[in-house]
Amino acid sequence: MTSQDLSGDESVDITGFNGGRMAATVMLIRDGKEGLEVWVQERVSTMKNFPGHVVFPGGGVDPRDFPERTWDSGELWAGTSAIARARHMGLTKAKAHAVVFAAARELFEEAGTLVTIRDDGIVSDASRFHSDRKALESHRVSFTEFLEHHGMRVDSDMLRPCGRWVGYGHDQWFDTFFFIAVLPEGQEPDGSTWEADDAGWFSPQLIMDGWRAGLVRLAIATWANIQRLCTYKTVADVLADVDYSDMRPVIGDPVDDERYREFFTTRPIDRI
Repeated sequence: MTSQDLSGDESVDITGFNGGRMAATVMLIRDGKEGLEVWVQERVSTMKNFPGHVVFPGGGVDPRDFPERTWDSGELWAGTSAIARARHMGLTKAKAHAVVFAAARELFEEAGTLVTIRDDGIVSDASRFHSDRKALESHRVSFTEFLEHHGMRVDSDMLRPCGRWVGYGHDQWFDTFFFIAVLPEGQEPDGSTWEADDAGWFSPQLIMDGWRAGLVRLAIATWANIQRLCTYKTVADVLADVDYSDMRPVIGDPVDDERYREFFTTRPIDRI
């Protein structure tokens, strides 16, 4: 089955928990001069979901993110197996594959960063492939086709699952998986996406301070993950803890969960 056939296959189930559309978002991190930094972008005001909010790169699963066969697509996958990822994420193997591919695809589309390897090692210069981003965004080319054309494989070890949030967007529920990715050596993300007005590296604490001052808009899932990043000082600290992440879904607005009390009880004056 070709990726074109798959894209029109209505039997491909892109739904997750309680029928929510599966999605993926990536917290791209690095060690900055003053500590841990994360790449975020401010969504344009015309977006249906969370306009004007600060978010991580991410988006919905595309049917073409699924493997072309029922077994692992080994020629396009490297690192921890899809079976192992599926067990950790609480998904079928095919859905785990699709979510990981969606995470890798969205990170490249929105931030120009590749978490892929070739026969000669990790891709250290993603800029020479940036001409393909518009074709991916417009769905003229699938991520599978992009990988095949350039002889790449997604390295699942470069995308570490760290959380799962099920929430309501503009007109539907989303089952969103969060991932940690360390900026690959030699690469530098950019904000060349129509979905964002601005993008850049920030310390998690600075983002939280901006939210408290009414200068940054955050959705609860983003807020919770930024808050978690505030507890780490370095990339090494994050990586030492990420594989112990609780992958049970947080459903709806967890107003009674003490961990998120500040978000639901604080009403910053919007100064944007």
